Amino acid sequence: MRGSKFAVALLLALPVVSSAQSQGGGRANSWDYSLGAIYQLGETLKGKGGSSLDVDSEVGFGFGLGYNLTDRLALGADFNYLRPDYTAIITDADDPTVEQRVDHTLTQFDFRFKGTYNFLDGPFTPFVEAGLGWTQLDSNVAKGPPVTGCWWHPYWGYVCSNYYRTFSGTDFAYGGSLGVRYAFKGGGFIRADYSLYKLDVGGQLGSPQLDAVKLQYGWNF
Repeated sequence: MRGSKFAVALLLALPVVSSAQSQGGGRANSWDYSLGAIYQLGETLKGKGGSSLDVDSEVGFGFGLGYNLTDRLALGADFNYLRPDYTAIITDADDPTVEQRVDHTLTQFDFRFKGTYNFLDGPFTPFVEAGLGWTQLDSNVAKGPPVTGCWWHPYWGYVCSNYYRTFSGTDFAYGGSLGVRYAFKGGGFIRADYSLYKLDVGGQLGSPQLDAVKLQYGWNF
């Protein structure tokens, strides 16, 4: 399974660090803000009649905000942004031997609410998260002729511009993550996690999954 080695390593860290928690975490009744990079693994989906979608692995960025109810329990939200390349094979509904290939770049936005449980009170702790939210995917492929919009600009005067509607959609996402966190003196911290979220897209694609590894630096205040 993709990411399984990373997840196993995090689980093995639990007994190793359990004796190293001599000082309190001090997270209760405080806010966390974090920024970081996300590496999302590729995904291949098969559709009816030979259609397929192959999305490449990609590096993106994200940020998070959370409130620590106690030293171990927190509630928060995450936002991610990525632009992975993809290849789509689209077959004709009447003649499956006729197909069209599209090589392009997706625009992906993730917004998720999550609950976090820290296993330990100290500055170093493994954690698990469960979350749900939405993922918006834009194919950046036009779905029709351009639409022209015109307006009065205070400097340029009467201005007209074209824009395109694209094939896009927003789907419900649910899943969780497993990670580790270390807090520095002064309020800074780093955290790394492996996450798996499934998309409820309906239709014939089933439930595509987003596997990702994220590394973040944050501030506790």
